[in-house]
Amino acid sequence: MANATGHEAVVTVTERLDERARNIIADGLAAYNAAKTGYQDYRPLAVLVTDSQSGETLGGLYGRTSLGLLFVERFFLPQSLRGKGLGSRVLALAEQEAKRRGCTRAALMTLTFQAPGFYLKQGYEIAARLECDPPGATRLLMTKKLV
Repeated sequence: MANATGHEAVVTVTERLDERARNIIADGLAAYNAAKTGYQDYRPLAVLVTDSQSGETLGGLYGRTSLGLLFVERFFLPQSLRGKGLGSRVLALAEQEAKRRGCTRAALMTLTFQAPGFYLKQGYEIAARLECDPPGATRLLMTKKLV
């Protein structure tokens, strides 16, 4: 298959995605989405939990806002910081920022052995279930209306 330069296209499977390749893919998709929707609003979002003395990152969440959706990509707190309301605060801060950016919904993926109960308490609903390995584990797509 010839590419835009007339050269043959080569397909490669890899575990290493360099910054240039990542940018080509991300920028290409962003341009396509902007052409279809009429606007481009992708922005990274992170809420970090740091040690008050050292400033070292202990946990938090990161994700993005785009096309009216907050998508939480990763959320982690060490066991020592769980059960004290900190996770609820971190998630609420991300949702507040997303609303400030114009988002009306939030979405995330979690596994049945991770924190679905936590997210249900925060007002998230299960939108889809995807069976995965190990046997008995299920990946959950969870969503929430941001009001």
